[in-house]
Amino acid sequence: MSYHLVYGVTFVNVEYDFLTSFSVILAKQANFILELLGFETNIEIHGDMVVSKILKYKYQHGVWIGEPCNGIKIFGVFSIFILCLGSRWIFKLLFIPVGIFILHLLNVIRVASLTYISAVNPNILDFNHNITFQIIVYSAMLLLWLFFIKKFTNS
Repeated sequence: MSYHLVYGVTFVNVEYDFLTSFSVILAKQANFILELLGFETNIEIHGDMVVSKILKYKYQHGVWIGEPCNGIKIFGVFSIFILCLGSRWIFKLLFIPVGIFILHLLNVIRVASLTYISAVNPNILDFNHNITFQIIVYSAMLLLWLFFIKKFTNS
């Protein structure tokens, strides 16, 4: 198995698809936040999974980012709901990218936080991944929907 290091990303399997590319972008953005906070980070790509790690810590497992965790499904659900609401198309077409941007920003913060948790205390990683951040992200999506309904529909 050969490894290639390009711009701080370790490639285990060099060929990957759009979803993996998007996961790499997400991991790079999350690691940028961690690097601003003084951590040394790394990204590895294993097939269709992207691993974001903080280096020089006791726990080196990192956070594995795949298709369910990169946010694309959330963007689709959010957009379809907005498109189904009774409102002017211009409002929908302007609000969808804003909402996706907000949800993506939350996901970047989520991945950065989970990467930190995996390096310092992986025992609480599953709880935060499956409960804490699910509540935060889905609540944010609900609040965006409610905001759109109140401001841009006839309800």
